[in-house]
Amino acid sequence: MAKSKKLDERELPEKLEFDFIICDNTLNRQYWRLLVEGIDLSGFLKNPVCCHQHNTWSVPVGKWKNLRVEKGELLGTVEFDRNDEDAVKLYWKYADGFMRACSINIKPLEESEELNMLVPGQRYATVTKSELLEISLVTIPGQKNAVKLSNNNELKFTLDGSEYQLKEIKLNQNSKTMEKDEKNQVDELTKQLSIERERNASNLIKLHQKRGVVAAGEVEHLKKFAIADFESVEKMLDARPEPTPKEIEEPKKAEETEKKDQEAKELSAKLEEVVKGVSVKLSGEKTDWDYYKWFKNDPDGLKLMAKNEPDRFKKLEADFAKESKSLNLKTGDEE
Repeated sequence: MAKSKKLDERELPEKLEFDFIICDNTLNRQYWRLLVEGIDLSGFLKNPVCCHQHNTWSVPVGKWKNLRVEKGELLGTVEFDRNDEDAVKLYWKYADGFMRACSINIKPLEESEELNMLVPGQRYATVTKSELLEISLVTIPGQKNAVKLSNNNELKFTLDGSEYQLKEIKLNQNSKTMEKDEKNQVDELTKQLSIERERNASNLIKLHQKRGVVAAGEVEHLKKFAIADFESVEKMLDARPEPTPKEIEEPKKAEETEKKDQEAKELSAKLEEVVKGVSVKLSGEKTDWDYYKWFKNDPDGLKLMAKNEPDRFKKLEADFAKESKSLNLKTGDEE
């Protein structure tokens, strides 16, 4: 019986290369989408390294070439480093079918929460523009379609089954049930996005309130604008210069002065009410007193009556003058 060759004794082919679907526009396992048409490849192409398991601090195992976007897919070819023992071992993993996947690392540049860009099951915004940072060979990809192609005519495989199997499952489901489920998912996502927009708007306004560039009277107005157009409000508030210590102190002093004046007015009004109440109470207890009894027994109360109840005071005064005249008495005002 012939002995099998060791792995490192196997003859390597002339080219250690495999073609991959690196990414497409479908929903990934983190419930967000990346539009491949918006990926900027220019920086990556200057250093198209192929890493293993996103381990960017280790020596790369190969390089990527022939990167292009076709029909909503980012395609490319990885060339393994035949002079690197680890890279060769990794090549055989893919050649023997023990690994099939790859995964990308991007820097998001622009996102969209537009409803017409959402797909069933999507929970987060769609990344419409991004910069490609790195592509790795991985055991489990973040996107199920990011796999090696055996040849150009073969169906692409995923860890969850082939495209054909996936379509079969959809065709076997009740279409009305699917439409209802998808609508519920979109409604829930819309609700979550609305809550997130409001939270982001509130946090933005609070941040700039701490900077001292948002007045109390414009908080709600700015919040509504931020919910509708976050980026514009953010740029506008970022451009507002922070107030100097003097500009901060002057409004504070004015506010404190206004507060003290208001408190003084409220206290004065309360005291006046108290005095008026005391006057009414006292006068109510002495309803049978005439002007002379008030003058003799409670001159202060008579003064309060003159101030707070002028009609009553004038009547008592007139009655007293009339009685004095009938008795042929002279008041202090008469000569």
